[in-house]
Amino acid sequence: MFSTNIYINKLLKSFDLILKHTIDNRDDTIILKLVDQLANALKDNHLYDTVTNYIRTNVLNNHLELTDKDAEQQLFCLNLLKCIISIKYNPSFESQVQELILGYLSEDFYSIDSTILCSLVDLITQIQELDEQIRLKIFNLDSVVHFLHPNNKSVYVRNSFKLLLIKHLHEPAMVKLVKSMPEPIKLHNLDIFHTSGLLLTNLESKWELIDLHSIKHYSYMLSYDVESEQVLCQIADNFELHGHYDLAQKFLIYTYESFKGSKDILLKKFFAPFKRRKSQLDPIFKYYIHNLKTFIKFNLINFNMSDHVSISDVFYLLKSLNLKLKFKKSILECLIDYFEIKKNSENNFLSDLNEGIESILKFKLDGELSIELLKLCTLESTQIIEKVCFDKIDLGELQIYVSLSRYMLKSMSVNGIDRLLKKCLSVLFESEDADIKDLIMSLFIELKNYDIFIFNDQIMEKILLLCLAESEAFLRREYLKFLTKFYSIQPNELISEFFCYFLLYDHDWQCQLYCIDYFDQVIDNLIRQKSGHVIQICASLATCIDDADQHVVNACCKILTKLKLSSDFANLLEKLEKPQSGLVNGLKKKSKWLAIGCEESVLLYDLDKFNKVGLPMLEEKMSISSQSSDLYEMNATAILDDIISAYQFDWDDQKALDCY
Repeated sequence: MFSTNIYINKLLKSFDLILKHTIDNRDDTIILKLVDQLANALKDNHLYDTVTNYIRTNVLNNHLELTDKDAEQQLFCLNLLKCIISIKYNPSFESQVQELILGYLSEDFYSIDSTILCSLVDLITQIQELDEQIRLKIFNLDSVVHFLHPNNKSVYVRNSFKLLLIKHLHEPAMVKLVKSMPEPIKLHNLDIFHTSGLLLTNLESKWELIDLHSIKHYSYMLSYDVESEQVLCQIADNFELHGHYDLAQKFLIYTYESFKGSKDILLKKFFAPFKRRKSQLDPIFKYYIHNLKTFIKFNLINFNMSDHVSISDVFYLLKSLNLKLKFKKSILECLIDYFEIKKNSENNFLSDLNEGIESILKFKLDGELSIELLKLCTLESTQIIEKVCFDKIDLGELQIYVSLSRYMLKSMSVNGIDRLLKKCLSVLFESEDADIKDLIMSLFIELKNYDIFIFNDQIMEKILLLCLAESEAFLRREYLKFLTKFYSIQPNELISEFFCYFLLYDHDWQCQLYCIDYFDQVIDNLIRQKSGHVIQICASLATCIDDADQHVVNACCKILTKLKLSSDFANLLEKLEKPQSGLVNGLKKKSKWLAIGCEESVLLYDLDKFNKVGLPMLEEKMSISSQSSDLYEMNATAILDDIISAYQFDWDDQKALDCY
C-alpha cells in the first residue's frame, strides 16, 4: 500500500521541507509524529529502500552539517536514523551513521541540548557493532559518572544511557568500568546492577545513600541477600528515624514481595501506622495511603487486613486531632476498596464496625467523611439506611444519603429507600440548588426499576415541566437521560411528542442524542402498534438531517436509513393517522418559564421532508458526518498521509501547523 509513486513523492517532499527550510515557526510534534508513523510503514521493503537511499544521499553522503541545523531538524534525522537501523541490519549504512555520530562526540558533547543528546544515545544503542572511537568517547569513567549522576537534569538522558550500558554489560571491560564507579553513583543507579545480575556487597549498611530512584532495586537486591526479617525491619526503622517515611513504606512493600522467608513481621511493620497514637500522624499518612493502595493491589490474596488492623484502630484515627481530614477520608476509601472485594472473608470486621458505628457518629464529622464511613458500613448490611428518618434530615445530610444510595445501587439492590426517593422528589421540586438536583437525578437514573406509585403521572409531569424550564444544559441532559430510561421501562406513546419537541428546539447536541436514542429504542414497537406518533418521529428526524451538529445528523441518518430499507414501511406510513395528543402545548401552558423553544414553536407532522429523503442522500450525509465526528478513528495510514500532507502547504500556512 506504500509503493505508489505519488505517495513516495509526497513523503520525500516532506523530508526536503524539513531538511532544507528553517522551521522555527513549526510545531516539532508534527515531525516526531511523522517518524513514529514511519516506524510501522518502513516495514514495507520498497518504502524502506526509498527512505534509506534518500537519507544516504541527502544526509550521510553529502556530509550534511547536521549539528548546525535547528534542533527540530536534528531530532528528525536522529530519530529517523534510529528507526531505519532498528528495522533491518545494514552494515554499510550503520558505518555511515557512526561517522555522523562521531561528529557529535566532540570534547564538550555533554553540553548538547538534552533532547538531542537523548536521541543520540538512543541511536547509539541501536548500533549492532559499535565503532571503537565511539566506545572511547562514551564508555569512560568521566562520561559514565556524568550521565548517571543524580544531579543530571534530564532523567530521559540518564535512562537512555542506562539502557546503552546494560546492553554492553556482557563485556568484561564494561563490567570493570561499572564496578569502578563511586559508591554514591552505584547506589543511585542500582537498576543497572539488578537488571544485569551484578552483585554488590554489604548493602544493608548503605541505606543512607538510597533514594526514591533506587529504593525498589535496593529492596529486591537486599531481600535476596539476607535471611532475617529483623534485618529488613531494622532498615525500615532507620529510614523512619530520619523522617524518610515514604522510603520506609516502599522498602517494606518491595521486600515483602521479594523476601523468600516468613513475612509476618514485615506485614506487622507495614500496618504499624494504624497503631500510632500520640505522634504526629500527617507526615506518615502523607505517603502511607498511596503505598497502602499499592500494597493491597498487588497482594490482596496474601493477607487479611483484619489480622493487623482493628476497629478501634480505625475509630481512633477518625477521631484523632493529629490527622488531617483528607487523610481520614483516604483511609476510608482505601478500606472500602479492600472490603468491597474481600467482604465475604472479612465479614467479622464489618460486623464489628456496624456495632461500633454509633460511637463514631457521636462526633461531628465532615459530610464527605461521613459518606465514606457509611459506605464501609453498608458492605455488611443496608440497615443503616433503613433506620434513617428522611423527613427530618437537612439538605447536607440528604446529599450524604443520596451519594450512599448511588454507591449501594452499583453493587446491590437497595431495599427501603422509598422514603428517600420521596424526600428527593420534594427537594427536586422545591430547591434551587443545581448541584443537589444533579445528584438526585443521578440517583434516579441509576435505579434498576421504578415504582409507579412513587413516580406517578403527576410526579412525571412535574419532571417534564422542570426539563422544559431548565436553562442549564447539563441539568437538561440529566432530566432527558432519566426520562428516556423511565419511558423505555414504562412505555407511554404520548411522550414521543415531548422528545420530538426537544430534538427540534434544543440546541445542545447531547440532549438531542438522548431523544434520538429513545426513538431508536421504541420505534419498532410503535410501528407494530401502528401508532400515529411514528409520523411525528419520522418528520422530526428528517428535519434534523440538516442540523448544525454532525453527531445529530449521523444518528438521525442511521434510523432513517433503517426505515427506508424496510419494504413495508412506506405502505404502513400512508395508513397511519396523525396524532393529536397536544402534550407539549398542555405543558407549555402550565409552565411558568420556558427555556426550550418559544411560544410560537410547534411540532410539524408534515411528511414531505421524510418522503423527499432518499437513500443516496442519507448515505452521503452519513459519510460526511462520520468524517467530521470520528476524526480520532482514522487508521495509521490515513494519519501518516495527513502528516505528510502538512508539508505540502506553504511554510507559514496555519493548516500545516494544525494538521496533526
